[in-house]
Amino acid sequence: MGKVILAVDDKPVNLELLKAILLPEGYTVEMATNGVEALDKIKQVNPDLILLDVMMPDMDGYEVCDRIRTDTTLSYIPIIFVTAQHKDPKDMIRGLDIGGDDYIGKPFDPYVLLSRVRSSLRFKELFDTLSRTKSELSRYVSLSTIEMVEKSISGEIQKSGEARDVTVLFSDIRGFTTLSESMDPKKVFKMLNLYLSKQIKVIERYNGIIDKLAGDEVMAIFEGPDMAKNALNCGRAIIDALFESNKHIDDDWVGVGIGINTGPVYLGSIGSETIKDFTVVGNTVNVAARLCGSAKKFQVIFSEFTRSFIENEDFEYKSAGKISLKGISEQVEVFELLQNILE
Repeated sequence: MGKVILAVDDKPVNLELLKAILLPEGYTVEMATNGVEALDKIKQVNPDLILLDVMMPDMDGYEVCDRIRTDTTLSYIPIIFVTAQHKDPKDMIRGLDIGGDDYIGKPFDPYVLLSRVRSSLRFKELFDTLSRTKSELSRYVSLSTIEMVEKSISGEIQKSGEARDVTVLFSDIRGFTTLSESMDPKKVFKMLNLYLSKQIKVIERYNGIIDKLAGDEVMAIFEGPDMAKNALNCGRAIIDALFESNKHIDDDWVGVGIGINTGPVYLGSIGSETIKDFTVVGNTVNVAARLCGSAKKFQVIFSEFTRSFIENEDFEYKSAGKISLKGISEQVEVFELLQNILE
C-alpha cells in the first residue's frame, strides 16, 4: 500500500482530478468534501499528507489547518494548500503562517503538484524516522537525557546546567555480587532484566524519571510538589512487586534495598566534547546513594529532608535514628518506611 494522501475539496470534480493525478503514482487517495469530514477522516486513515482547499462552506481550509496544528496527535502531518485563492500574496502568507507546509494555486500543473507532493512526503519520512529513532533511543538512554538534549538544542536550558529541587531514589539488589558469582551469566542477565523491568514500570507509574541503570542499581528522579510522596509510594510499590515476583522463582529470594533523599541538585551535562550524559549531581544524590547502601533487604529508608515533605501525608514510618554514611561528614537522621513484607 502506497503513501496515503487525503484530498479535501468541496467540489467533487477537483477531487477526481487529484485522484487521477495521484493514483498512477502509487499513492492511496482518500477524499473529504468539507472541513468536518476531513477532521474525522484524518483520525480514521492517518494520512501521510493532506491536500487542502481553502474556500469551503462552514469551515474553511485555514480553520481546518489550525485545528490540525493545535492537535498534538495530528500536528506532524504535512499540509499543502491547493486553492484558487492565491492571487493576493497575503493569502499564501496566511496559509503558511497558520501551519501549511506549501501553497499551490489553481489551476496547477500536474507535474508541479507531484513534485511538491514528493517533497512534502520526504519531510514526513524524515520526521517518522526521527520519531522511531527517538523511541528506540529512549530504551537505552534515559528520558531525562533526551529531554535535556532537546532543551539544550532549543536554548531552553543552559548548557552549563541548572539548579533544581528533586527527590532522588536509589534501588539496589541485595547480595547481587554473591548471586552473580554462583549463577550462569546468561541466568544473571535474565534475572536482571526481570527485576529491572518491574522496577522501571513502577517508577514510571509514579511519575519518576529513570536517570540511569548501572548493573543491578537503579537511580530515579522525582520532581514537582508531590515528588517525595511519589518517591515513597514508588519505593513501597517496588518492594511489593519484587516480593510478589519472588513467589514464582525457585531460586533464593532476591530483594532490594531502597534509599530516598530530597534536596537541591544540579542538573546538567557531564563528560567530554564527544561523549556526554545529562544527570543530576550534588550532596542530595550522594546521600540517597549512601542510604540505599545502608538499607536492608526489602527496606525503604529516607532522610529527614524527605520526611519534611510528607508531614501531612498518610505514611507509616519509624525513626531509625542517626547513622553515619560513608563519605558524608555529618550523621544523617533516617526513617524507615513500614512495609507489610516478611524478610
